[in-house]
Amino acid sequence: MLNISAVLSGDEDELLNGIWISLLSVEALMVIGVALRSLFGVIAPRLKQRTR
Repeated sequence: MLNISAVLSGDEDELLNGIWISLLSVEALMVIGVALRSLFGVIAPRLKQRTR
């Protein structure tokens, strides 16, 4: 996790590592969200067809 004391002390490498990990986490969540949305988009119409 991002170390606040590293930010205050000026440890640039730790700050950049924290930013890098944060960006990768956000990107992973976006990819998972798009995958789930497309999966539900494929499954939902099939479930509606079965009930009719």
